[in-house]
Amino acid sequence: MNVGLYTVLRRDPQHFLHALALVQSIQQHMPDVEIHQFTDLQTPVAVDGVQVHRTADGPMLERRLEHYATCEGDWLLLDTDTVVLQDVRSVFDDPVFDVALADRNWKGIPQGDEILLTMPFNTGVVFSRRQTFWQDVLAVWRAFPKDAKDWYSEQRAVYQVVRTGKYRVKILPGEVYNYPPRTKHDHCTGVAIAHFKGPKKQWLTELIQESWRVPASA
Repeated sequence: MNVGLYTVLRRDPQHFLHALALVQSIQQHMPDVEIHQFTDLQTPVAVDGVQVHRTADGPMLERRLEHYATCEGDWLLLDTDTVVLQDVRSVFDDPVFDVALADRNWKGIPQGDEILLTMPFNTGVVFSRRQTFWQDVLAVWRAFPKDAKDWYSEQRAVYQVVRTGKYRVKILPGEVYNYPPRTKHDHCTGVAIAHFKGPKKQWLTELIQESWRVPASA
């Protein structure tokens, strides 16, 4: 299995800090997998030993989808604000899917009818076997009007491709494979992949800083 993550340096460097922590979590729980960093021409390598794939600067969603569209075989594709807590390679033991997506059925976090009808899957965690799936997603995304290419447009494009029925889709429980922690120090019991979405990214930054803090001398 390969693991891919897309990260570029932005004005807020916490995204790169998250990428570093994500790579370390993958190496801890799945030390034998190949890790790939998709990025631009300037961003440094997150961790030595990671394979780096570079393209010129451009719209982040488009560039990320372009990278995903090159991924043939068994790939786990992750947002950089996720953390791997368990070995998840067993998902690929099921031979009967082209793409496995995590649902948004998170306890105590209502999503609203519009979100559930237009993007019922959160694509921060995707298990993928078919690069043509992403080629189709990219084509759908590029056809969107300019004013529709917002931050959520990739997830809407994914669902449009899912609805074509062209691909075999496995639905994974978001509470296990794409879990949004309830508090900064949530123990994440039984969780395979945690996802610090939205403002919870700051929790992840703080947890990383806490883990790196040198204890005061006695």
